[in-house]
Amino acid sequence: MTPAGDQLLAHHAALLAIPAIVPAVIVVGVVLYIARKDRREERDERDLIERAFDKDDTE
Repeated sequence: MTPAGDQLLAHHAALLAIPAIVPAVIVVGVVLYIARKDRREERDERDLIERAFDKDDTE
């Protein structure tokens, strides 16, 4: 607890870190988007292949 009349000031390192956080969050978002899209496409491709082989087995 600070005594009355004292001011609590932010440290300048915190202010300098803020501009670095935004690009890092954007990069993480892009990486997660690409990974999610890639997994979705891989799952769709796997389903297509399984359906193609299932049709051959029934004929």
